[in-house]
Amino acid sequence: MQGMILADRYECIKRIGTGGMGDVYKAHDRRLDRIVAIKVLKSEYNEDDNFIRKFRRESLAAASISHPNIVSIYDVGMETIADEDVYYIVMEYIDGKTLKELIREEGVLSQNQALNYLIQIAEALKIAHNKNIIHRDIKSQNIMVTRDNRVKVTDFGIARMAGNATMTVTNAVMGSVHYFSPEQARGQKVDARSDIYSMGIVLYEMLTGDVPFDSENPITVALMHVQNEMPMPSERNPRVSPEVDMVFKHMTEKKPSDRYENVNLIIDDVKTILLGKVYGDHGRTDTRTTVILPPKGEAAERHTHHGNTAPIRPSTKTSTKKSKKKKSNPLATIGGIVLALLVLFALAFGGSKIKDILNGNAGKDTVEMVDFIGKDVSDAKDFAGSHDLKLEINEKISDEGVSPGTILSQSVEPGEVLKRGDQFSVVIAKEKEKVKVPDLENMTIAEAQSTLKSLGLNLVVDKTEYDEDVPADRIIRQKPRSEESIAKGEDVHVVMSKGQDSKMGVVPNLRGVTVEKARALLKQQGLKLGNVDEREDLSVGPGEVVWQQYNSGNQIKQGETVDIIVSKRSSRGDQEGNSSHGQSGSQKRISYRIPDDGNDHNVQVIMESNGREKVISEESVSGGSSVTYPVQGHSGDRVSLRVDGSTVKSVDF
Repeated sequence: MQGMILADRYECIKRIGTGGMGDVYKAHDRRLDRIVAIKVLKSEYNEDDNFIRKFRRESLAAASISHPNIVSIYDVGMETIADEDVYYIVMEYIDGKTLKELIREEGVLSQNQALNYLIQIAEALKIAHNKNIIHRDIKSQNIMVTRDNRVKVTDFGIARMAGNATMTVTNAVMGSVHYFSPEQARGQKVDARSDIYSMGIVLYEMLTGDVPFDSENPITVALMHVQNEMPMPSERNPRVSPEVDMVFKHMTEKKPSDRYENVNLIIDDVKTILLGKVYGDHGRTDTRTTVILPPKGEAAERHTHHGNTAPIRPSTKTSTKKSKKKKSNPLATIGGIVLALLVLFALAFGGSKIKDILNGNAGKDTVEMVDFIGKDVSDAKDFAGSHDLKLEINEKISDEGVSPGTILSQSVEPGEVLKRGDQFSVVIAKEKEKVKVPDLENMTIAEAQSTLKSLGLNLVVDKTEYDEDVPADRIIRQKPRSEESIAKGEDVHVVMSKGQDSKMGVVPNLRGVTVEKARALLKQQGLKLGNVDEREDLSVGPGEVVWQQYNSGNQIKQGETVDIIVSKRSSRGDQEGNSSHGQSGSQKRISYRIPDDGNDHNVQVIMESNGREKVISEESVSGGSSVTYPVQGHSGDRVSLRVDGSTVKSVDF
């Protein structure tokens, strides 16, 4: 495909990626003179007319979604090349990396970075879910991160097409099983809450550097999502706060009805956590708000179910009818079809239905398993005794409101067939063990977490407040109080100290001002001028500030000092665009106001001389700040101001 031109418009430059659906190429849109990405579908899909119809419909639906956090789809088409139809999707080209690549490079993302990415993913899904479009394949490989840390979700609608194409069921399982929701693993219908579960797995991966469940066998991974208890991110990364653990737990509940109802609720909770954090000298957190999970039971029943999508499970009815009609076919052909169906079921659903198929006519020596979840263990004992089955009983500490002896899970799904003598197991609720709450006052968070963990208790930081007696980052009070008895697994709530109350000053922008002006600006904020050093610098005038200890906009305690460095250069011009001349050439000023978007921006001053570029100044500037740079050059030179890599202003000499 490299060098090929599609639709007399898109010139394929080079292949930049390969996935289960096809190859991705970097291409040039000749008509609009822009770089795009083109996903070319594998030729094996061409034989499936139903898939091609869905491909067109789903691609157009995905193209209707427009959002800064979603990779835009520009065009969908088909081209005949060498007597073969080539179907393709033209998308926005992203100059960045996949989230998977970023995690591999950095290992573990900071909690704040992970939560910011999570909000952007949720914002993308919110737009799609509002249009009844379910992604179905949320994973770190389908999330792009641009150079300016903007998240872009890609491949909307592709998973649904793959899920309905018989040839790709196994590929879907193999490629995405680590992020499957339990209902996806079972081949059941999915709605927006399936995307929420997968997004939770991505959150875990960002915080720990790995997925929660892994195995060389994808079937085993799928079963883990259905059966195994979900580990908390803090078990792998102690820096993860209890509040983030709670959000993750709510996203990845086994039952969809127990998860967040929609991504709006996730966004609200995550923003609450982020707004409740203030990072000090050691990256400590200031958590002011306790994240409360929505109640289960009656509240869960009010959850709205979205979408009416078909399950990924392949249909066997059509194949069975076809094989019955072809009575003249040899027995070997029929056997091959049946074997292929069994293999497909095994790969797609972990073999959970094969036993039923093989034993469907086993007669009176077989029995179908019934649903015991929520029933008393005595019912399972009676069932096992009546049908000559072996029963294994395991205990697990349950949530409040579940009576001891209530069955929480079972090893054999309802409807599966068992023979006499077979064994199945159940997990029943166990009464929680009581422990005495220790005295946590004056402990740090790490000390309190370690103490509580040894007793099987959890730490929840409700808020922080100033305290005249308790040092910063230590516990002021707790609830329940020490020596009270509570059940293992329960929470102990604490209030953390911020130390003595002190007023804060906002660091002003000192660049380009004199020492006396800097002193006056700092004094207005209750701050003091610290050490003043000198160095040669062409970007400002003599005696003007070229560097300051803290970026403008930062808050520090009033009374603190701010060190600066001033320029030793002898002279400079007075007005932008006007010049003063000397033996060393002429001097001009270039000024610009950074857009007030609340973010920090990389600002560079570039001198272009004799065909060469040289960076003469580079710094991080807060949005809303105005910058002025005196520069020196000769006739024919050009100085440019670049913000985040884009040229915003130029001055010629």
